[in-house]
Amino acid sequence: MNNPSHPDSPSEKLAPLTESTLERIGSYWETTRLWLTQAWRIAFLMARGAYLTQERRNLFGKLGEEVFYKILKGELRNTDLQNQVKDIERLTKKLEISEIKIRSLRFGQRLSNPPPPTSEAKPGEAP
Repeated sequence: MNNPSHPDSPSEKLAPLTESTLERIGSYWETTRLWLTQAWRIAFLMARGAYLTQERRNLFGKLGEEVFYKILKGELRNTDLQNQVKDIERLTKKLEISEIKIRSLRFGQRLSNPPPPTSEAKPGEAP
């Protein structure tokens, strides 16, 4: 029974089983490799698309800033955009005020013009 060429030897019986197992492992490996390659390509294209979208937004932002400053200087007149320019100016002033408040709280500086008290409290009374 130790004759490897004998049809009933154990090595002959395991050969088809080993080949099918190796084929399955190879097939799984190839499927996994293809899936990872495709996933990498998709991720790369998505990242590139996000980069291009951000660049486009930056260009729109620069264009908007140029139009904004031209309207402020009076070089460009557009009645539709005047209200938006006023809103931007108003928000800019609010942002500057909040930045000053944050800076004063952060570094312990007092505001040069403190806000007026909201209620009239007499000295010695709690507000």
